[in-house]
Amino acid sequence: MSGIISTSQDTSNKFPNFWEVSVDKKTIFTNDDIIDAYLKSKEDSIKEKKQLFVDKLNENIEKSTNFTDSMFTFLRKNNFNPISAHLKINTYNDFVILVTLPEDEFISEDFLVSYNFAATIEEQVLNDKYYNVMFMFSDREEETFNKSLLASDGFFLDYKINKVEAQNPL
Repeated sequence: MSGIISTSQDTSNKFPNFWEVSVDKKTIFTNDDIIDAYLKSKEDSIKEKKQLFVDKLNENIEKSTNFTDSMFTFLRKNNFNPISAHLKINTYNDFVILVTLPEDEFISEDFLVSYNFAATIEEQVLNDKYYNVMFMFSDREEETFNKSLLASDGFFLDYKINKVEAQNPL
């Protein structure tokens, strides 16, 4: 009598007079069992990596929001009136924040302190391998401002300015 005994089937009645399984059936694994376990582990690992990626991306977007809040607070304390901010995500850990202001404020010599403040923020994250940010500034005239150009440059997220806060700066 020849045959292969499958560990997933009950063999107690098939070969009662000739053979009996002498080890716990739960400890016997076939090649298919091992391959299935590997594939499930790989699938679980991919899901976990995707979730970690999404979590880190969300965390970094939140950091960018906090730095944008800080920049707006700084600008308002220095009597500047930021109009908008836009976020560009180069990679999950590399962000660019574009802040727009009225042209007269943007070109004023007093505005130069804003670059120093931006550099301070950028230096804070230099050693963070999971987050990098760069600030950019631009003037903005409502009539000629083209949001399509922003999108073509990769700035897909617009900062939501609290209108009450904008009207009543600190």
